[in-house]
Amino acid sequence: MVSLSPSSTLVNVAEDAELRLIRLLADASPAYLLGANFVRDCEACIVNADARKLIETVIRDAGAIGSLFVLEPVDEAVSAFSLLTALLAKVTQQQQGEGGGLAQALADAVSNVRLEGREPAQLVERQVSLLSVLYNMCPVGNEKCGVLARMIGLAGSSPSSARLLEAGQPLGNLLHEDVDSSFSSASSSAAVTSVLPQLSSSASFTPSTPRLISMLDSWDVTISERRQLYRAVAQGMPKDSPRKQRFLLLLVASYKDQAQLDKNGLAVATEAAVGAIRDPVSLFVHQRNMMALPAVMALASSNPSTSVLFGLLKVFQEGKLDRYHAYVRENGGESKVLAPWGLSPETCVEHMRILSLCSLASEFEEIPYSVVAETLLLDDAGADGIERWVIAAVSSGLLSAKMDQLQGKVMVERCVVRRFDIEQWKVLQSRLQRWKANVGGVLRGIQQTNAAAAGG
Repeated sequence: MVSLSPSSTLVNVAEDAELRLIRLLADASPAYLLGANFVRDCEACIVNADARKLIETVIRDAGAIGSLFVLEPVDEAVSAFSLLTALLAKVTQQQQGEGGGLAQALADAVSNVRLEGREPAQLVERQVSLLSVLYNMCPVGNEKCGVLARMIGLAGSSPSSARLLEAGQPLGNLLHEDVDSSFSSASSSAAVTSVLPQLSSSASFTPSTPRLISMLDSWDVTISERRQLYRAVAQGMPKDSPRKQRFLLLLVASYKDQAQLDKNGLAVATEAAVGAIRDPVSLFVHQRNMMALPAVMALASSNPSTSVLFGLLKVFQEGKLDRYHAYVRENGGESKVLAPWGLSPETCVEHMRILSLCSLASEFEEIPYSVVAETLLLDDAGADGIERWVIAAVSSGLLSAKMDQLQGKVMVERCVVRRFDIEQWKVLQSRLQRWKANVGGVLRGIQQTNAAAAGG
């Protein structure tokens, strides 16, 4: 449980705190929502020390839950909700761990609140603030996972609240790489920051891994619970966000074999395939082996349209620009291959040129400008047109190279490898043998020099 700012009404958790809580909820409730017998029923539960029934009574009353959304300031509502969630521990003690179902019901009640006159973004922010208290209270990983999925789903439910998923926000920092572990300026809302202490406690976090993944790895959650969370993240992200694609790939990879695949799995694999074609550069490292994922492989035989999509994905993973154009022609043109998935022909060609240049760079250490122009099918085969694409490939981070303008060559220093099979092994073997021969020549030269010096 995290430390919260003290409420002006609920100053101390005294013996009559539960009664104070009930009266506070009743006083703050919209009058038209509160049940006529709410206070009396709750008082009976308190007298009988029936924590479970007390929570159920609050959950069932729309006015009582609604009061948490009209109490101001927000710290007042969060403090009241903290007392309510503290009752879950009593239920667990009294009824041998049966508090989990109530935690789910409490999350449902908070998530489903709809109030007239409330801006959607304001409502969502209050919901996330309250659920963060419940998240911190949950002692079990799967319960935390479920509450976190709800928080992320709510935050991504509208453009106005999606800012909660941006870097710099408590939830957003979970989904982004290279974040500051202190999260010191994570949110302008004190209530939302109540989620921070446990969200930032993962010792296994590394800069290249979203904190959320490290947390899940440390929790005892089922694969279906992990999928639920990944799905909530993917649905909450903007359509063309690389972060959305990152979590789509994680979701697709969670299907370890085709026997696990269902309609949702195929739909996610389709969405991930389209995302990988739409932007094959930003997440190149994460997407480079996606053809081997069972859910993606299933697209080849799922139906005619996904079969064509699978073939196009394979071209983007392994092929060059000439193969791309041939594939589009062979399968009915852009209207049949690209349009159904909302893919831009111009963008596809641009990306294929960068990828084709990377393939060239993995085959040759020096590439004549003429070969670049031929491979990239450039209308402008002059130096300016060629160098534009070399610069684009270098800027993408997939290629490191210099241009020798006098000799008209691209001098490759480093590049990504799009595919690595027997042919690539042969190329590597050949380079290693050349390196070995060169090093051997240097050593023999040194030995000869030393021998000559000794003889002299």
